Amino acid sequence: MSTSLAILVFVARASSSLSWPPAPSAADMGYRYVATSTRYGPSKFTSCDMDSGALVEGTDYLAVASAQAMQNLFPGGEGACVPGQCRCGRAGPGTGGDTVAAMGCGTCARGRFFRQLPRGYKVWTPPDAAIFHTEYKVVVVDICPNFENSLWCPATPSDTNEFGVHNHFDFATFPELFDNFYFAFTPEPCDEEMKVRNDRRVSRR
Repeated sequence: MSTSLAILVFVARASSSLSWPPAPSAADMGYRYVATSTRYGPSKFTSCDMDSGALVEGTDYLAVASAQAMQNLFPGGEGACVPGQCRCGRAGPGTGGDTVAAMGCGTCARGRFFRQLPRGYKVWTPPDAAIFHTEYKVVVVDICPNFENSLWCPATPSDTNEFGVHNHFDFATFPELFDNFYFAFTPEPCDEEMKVRNDRRVSRR
């Protein structure tokens, strides 16, 4: 075996044997689900047919992409989130139970950030930072497909990501001092203003 091949095999074995600290309990914060989180920034035209920045401008909502598994019903059918066809997902079969939230395009939730990172890294953000003491409202404006982000975004409701979590939000807009903190949340109806904005900005196909 060549040296380079041996190194690749070692890295693959090491990666597959990694174990991460367990995710915190959403119930400890009074919420139903827990999600991992990342950030990417606003987009003028998302997979949910939205201008994510304009949708939340002037509101108290944060715009997020939800994991493919949290939608699971696409124009091509159940689980049909593939390159070139992953658009306008809705909460499909397998979502809405005890583990996977039903968070299709245009849906909303309310939650808080835990002061904990999935990889177990030291958190340098101080405990009294506002991000840990504020309840945030989120609205789904995009999809986080597994084929583009398998580390964080599960493909189906029966899957988990690399950190053993079923749910994931990729934040298009995010609060100050954001990091990849766990996020405890509960789905809820969007408020009247967001419903109007959704109706005006979302095109279902």
